[in-house]
Amino acid sequence: MLILGIDPGIATTGWGVVEIQETKQPSVKMGNSGKKLKGRVKLLEYGCILTRPEDEMTNRLLILRNELKRVLNKYKPDWLIAERLFFGVNSKTAMVVGQARGIVMLVAAESKTQFFEYTGLEVKLEVAKHGRADKKDVQKHVRGLLGVSELPKPKDQTGREVNRFRDDAYDAVAIALCHLSKTKVLR
Repeated sequence: MLILGIDPGIATTGWGVVEIQETKQPSVKMGNSGKKLKGRVKLLEYGCILTRPEDEMTNRLLILRNELKRVLNKYKPDWLIAERLFFGVNSKTAMVVGQARGIVMLVAAESKTQFFEYTGLEVKLEVAKHGRADKKDVQKHVRGLLGVSELPKPKDQTGREVNRFRDDAYDAVAIALCHLSKTKVLR
């Protein structure tokens, strides 16, 4: 079973593909729930889709759509999971990120991939065990759930390593892992 997690944004969209390999023995305990996965979780790949601020918004959205379609065509995930955004004050940011979320939802619909979404709070509760987890805490728990001490640097759509946008790629993996905790892939 393959899950594609998306952390949507217009300048940077993080993505991560995880796979559940079924086993008889549960191997990973998830978040606050204490639920255990019915298998082993493996990160297949993760990265970022970057757009340039000097490009027209229409072109940036087209780049996002085309690159998401490329990832979907390569991995053919069973589920596409995105972060549901919450903005209390900055309506300009909400509008721009909302456009990126719209592209994510469109690509899911076009590919007939089941779509789910979770808030950042839900992701933190399920993955890092508390809703006030910071980026480093979430990243530590992501590595723990994947059973690794370190992840390779994520790459952008050109194949270059992106150190600066690592948080977006990690967040996408955390979103995918959150979905595993919320679904029947658990005991």
